[in-house]
Amino acid sequence: MKRLHLVAAAALAALVGLAVAPAFAAPNAHMLQDSNVRKTANPNSPVVNSVAAGQLVTVLDCQGTVCLIQIPGPDGWVRQNRLGGLNKGKPASNVPFSFSFGVGGDGKPSISIGIGNQPKPQPLPEPEEEDQVCFYKNANFNGASFCVEPGDSDDALGGSWNDSISSIEVFGDADVLVCRDFDLEGICADISSSKASLPKQLNNAISSYEVN
Repeated sequence: MKRLHLVAAAALAALVGLAVAPAFAAPNAHMLQDSNVRKTANPNSPVVNSVAAGQLVTVLDCQGTVCLIQIPGPDGWVRQNRLGGLNKGKPASNVPFSFSFGVGGDGKPSISIGIGNQPKPQPLPEPEEEDQVCFYKNANFNGASFCVEPGDSDDALGGSWNDSISSIEVFGDADVLVCRDFDLEGICADISSSKASLPKQLNNAISSYEVN
């Protein structure tokens, strides 16, 4: 009798698990380029997943310049300008993507995914992307990191950061001068866009920087 109770309990647990398991909605967009997926809408939040160019995704929400997407693995946020529309369920580079969220006449939330020549949605109020530069110990913006703002500089990186930077992420209108030697000397490069991997001359070889 006890064994029958155990089997019944296991079956019930399995049914409950199936009932609460999240269902994936149909894809409504695709990725225009490889992108990191971040935990929150903040551009400095941790990277929890990644998506490849051409991958189909389901957009659940958009705030300002970023959108929440549903994909296998942890869901997260990507930049809206990296999303493209679908044509008959397939990626189409010439089909723009737009997203809007509002309240219908019945007072219930209403989500609209625009395909084709749709008017641009009115985004929710969101602060503009902050001008800053983030340094990472690993390629593809992974590993330990720290971020600095225009006006910040370090003529002699200390501790574990000297000769340990492998990728640099640039936000807003910031740019950064990085150099192999202390005091902004030696081989230098002015970086104004994100670099998932640094050139051989600077990879794990940066000793000073200046952010503008």
